[in-house]
Amino acid sequence: MLGVNKGKVILASHDSSWRSLFDEEKTLLNSLIGDQAEDIQHMGSTAINGIQAKPIIDILVGVTAMEDIKAFDEEKLREQGYFRLKKVVLEGKVVFAKFSSLENLTKTHILHVVEHNGGWWKAHTFFRDYLNEHPETANAYERHKQELAERYPDNEKAYTDGKKMFVDQVLAKQ
Repeated sequence: MLGVNKGKVILASHDSSWRSLFDEEKTLLNSLIGDQAEDIQHMGSTAINGIQAKPIIDILVGVTAMEDIKAFDEEKLREQGYFRLKKVVLEGKVVFAKFSSLENLTKTHILHVVEHNGGWWKAHTFFRDYLNEHPETANAYERHKQELAERYPDNEKAYTDGKKMFVDQVLAKQ
């Protein structure tokens, strides 16, 4: 099962198909925004070996400059189920989500568009790579996420906010 309804927090056991689902989506995204993307990588918990994750494929799209996003054909992205999340306002990042159901707002993929090799890019790739290279840290992260998911099953924001301190501790190792 891929996808989580808006506001919900559901963790699924690691699924080896997440990698191939990313690969399929990367091929699609290359056809839609390839000229503007320097690189497209799998990120987030579905890109970390063996741990539970929300069954949403997080995708990191690196652009040369944030202005390059203006060249994205948002109509073609919408035709493929991707919508820009205008309420998500983060300095140096633009977020799109792909929905399998607009009625339930079921997100299946999230695009994090950032400057290639900029701060967000380095943080996201470092965190993913560090956890893949340090399984004991990945397991601790999984346990932390399980506790948060139990505490906040209907509050995605509180769940995400609760992960910040752990993520920051790993990023301090850069």
